[in-house]
Amino acid sequence: MLTEEEKRTLVAEGYPVPNKLPLTKSEEKALKRVRRKIKNKISAQESRRKKKEYVECLEKKVENYTSENSDLWRKVENLETANRSLLQQLQKLQSLISGKVIPRSCKMASTQTGTCLMVKDYCCSSILHITVL
Repeated sequence: MLTEEEKRTLVAEGYPVPNKLPLTKSEEKALKRVRRKIKNKISAQESRRKKKEYVECLEKKVENYTSENSDLWRKVENLETANRSLLQQLQKLQSLISGKVIPRSCKMASTQTGTCLMVKDYCCSSILHITVL
């Protein structure tokens, strides 16, 4: 008739445990109050469990986003370094093309000039691509 939990709660609340049927009005009222209390206790436990699960899920998301953010910052730093390097290469190529600095090994033949222009165009397109990222 009564569960062990109901009996324990009745005793803890100071109510006598009924031994016979039918229950008196006061026993029914006390039993109803105890059952409601047990139901609320179970509901509160479930609510705490769900909240804990939700918080753990949020913590895991924060950890993942933090890791992803760190990876992206490293990628940004690498791209900025590559961009600076490409800009330096571009400046060297532009100075070669404009005739300011002509190394001994580079004669101004039409094929070499064409090659330099192609490299310059490639560098410019790479810089634009990196800048867009």
